Amino acid sequence: MKILNKLPAILLVLCMICAALAGCNNTKPSTPGVTPGGKPAGTTQGTPETEPPVTEYGLYSTQAPVLTLEQLFEQDIADSNASFNTGSSYSEEKLTNVFKITDYIANYEKYVAEYEVQDQLDQIYAETGFTLDMDFAADMMKHYIDATGETYDFTATMPDLLKSAKVSGAQSTCISAAMLAAENLVKDGQSGITINQTTYMKFTSLKPSDGPAYYALGNFFTIADLSDVQRNGDTLSATVNFRIVDFYDWSPHDQSPLFTNVLNKLDNTYRTLLGEMVDMPTLEGFCQADLSQLHTQGWAQNYLSFGTITYTITWTAGQTFDQATVLTVNSQSAQ
Repeated sequence: MKILNKLPAILLVLCMICAALAGCNNTKPSTPGVTPGGKPAGTTQGTPETEPPVTEYGLYSTQAPVLTLEQLFEQDIADSNASFNTGSSYSEEKLTNVFKITDYIANYEKYVAEYEVQDQLDQIYAETGFTLDMDFAADMMKHYIDATGETYDFTATMPDLLKSAKVSGAQSTCISAAMLAAENLVKDGQSGITINQTTYMKFTSLKPSDGPAYYALGNFFTIADLSDVQRNGDTLSATVNFRIVDFYDWSPHDQSPLFTNVLNKLDNTYRTLLGEMVDMPTLEGFCQADLSQLHTQGWAQNYLSFGTITYTITWTAGQTFDQATVLTVNSQSAQ
């Protein structure tokens, strides 16, 4: 009887023990989307992965090296070397006349002084708007017929070239594109970033009517490399190394006369004067293909050419080069 009297108490103790044991296996109610470790569902242990930085935008890259002229014009150099001094399809007499024209252009000042005809030429030029005074381009023509093939640095004449609206416009287009690349590659607070152009921009709008710029460049190419790019909000600054680069050659296929349209307006006085100065019968029909023949005959030689000018610029995101605050640092002789 005593045991039966104690049975309810024993059962109560057993129930309490079972309840305690069951409680040890319970977990706290789970939060949807969260693991017991406290991380959102689907995450892994360790440092979260980040997206790789953007290093390229358009023609520009924060990783590409500065391109050399030899890299840019590798194929032109090979073609030029293969065609140099291989023989002309022109007669010796015609080649002689073509060489005399180029020699006259290249040494214009010398001939004018030697024959004392500056006043006569000035009068003719004033009446017609025509001139054979190629200014800085004359030096490049002279380098061509000197036939050394050495790289030519026209950095000293960059300010003169940039007086041409077309050349200045090409500069603005190129540098503005580099500025836009900087806006997309440089984050707020970053500084000291370098952005190089990975290929050149080509411009083909120059014509004989553009004067010295045409005879210096013809088709030409531009590169704008940026260094020390800094960004503070929407304000950016950089040093711009702007290059005009070119492979100086003349098209063997272009038969369009360079001077004929103007010469048709000139009287015989000019023709006679010119003929006396350089023993040359006429400029009629003189074209790019004529000049190209000098290279294939070995009387002239194509060559690499470049000019460089450096700016420091500050701008607000969205502005172009023409809208930026620009300071000319210098012109430097570096490819």
